[in-house]
Order: sequence, then structure tokens, then C-alpha cells
Amino acid sequence: MSFKEWEAVVNIIAAIVIGAWVIFEALTNPPATVAAVAGRLLWAILYVVLFNIAAMIVMSILVSIARREEFKDEKADERDKAVGMKGMRNAYLVASIAGVASLFTLAFGADPAEAAYVLFGGLMLAGVVDAGSRLVYYRIG
Repeated sequence: MSFKEWEAVVNIIAAIVIGAWVIFEALTNPPATVAAVAGRLLWAILYVVLFNIAAMIVMSILVSIARREEFKDEKADERDKAVGMKGMRNAYLVASIAGVASLFTLAFGADPAEAAYVLFGGLMLAGVVDAGSRLVYYRIG
């Protein structure tokens, strides 16, 4: 697998791990205010970034050890740009649906905290769709 494919795998794992943590926290310790929900989700975003950085470092070290050569990112070419655009197109569709779903949640009188969770979950799913799409498009050529 190439560096970009491993990066997509790490992104999917990070989204699943942090998404599961957010769901667990929401179900076991529901915050009382919208501000508390927003704070929790901001921390979750920070954790996703830190998890991705740490996981990419560990992955690069492990793959370098396994290959017995330095594992580094290749220079992007037209194929990489096309794969990235296709992945972002798919993610944009999911993110747009998440935005509409959060607005519907608010329109039907639900708690704004629930709308924040719907939007966050949809955006996390959009990230998974982007990374999954890139992985699939790299594999099928």
C-alpha cells in the first residue's frame, strides 16, 4: 500500500475511534447545555487531529521497519489530484446531507444539542466517506 492509502486507513480509524468515544460520552454522560456539547465536540475535533498525527507517525515507523526502507509520501500527480477530487465530491454530498439533517432536527423542535450531534456525526461520516473513497479509488485505479 502507498503512503496515501495508509493515510486514508488512519483517517478512517481515527474517525471510528473518536466517533465511538463521542457516542459513548453522549449516552453515558449527557451534557446539560448546548455550550457543554459544543465544548465536548471541539475537544473531539482536537483529539481527531492529535490521533491522526500520532497514528501517522507510528504507522510510518512500523511500515519503514517492515519494508526496511524509509516510508515517505510520494509527490502528487494528476491521478492523486483526481482521486482527491472524487473523494471530496463524495464527502461533500454526505456533509450537505448532514447540514440539512441538522436543520431538520432544529425545525422539528429538537434540542439544539441534538442538532449539534447530528451535524458532528454527519461531518465525521463525511470524513470517513472521503478517506474510504480515496482508498477505493487508489485500489481500483
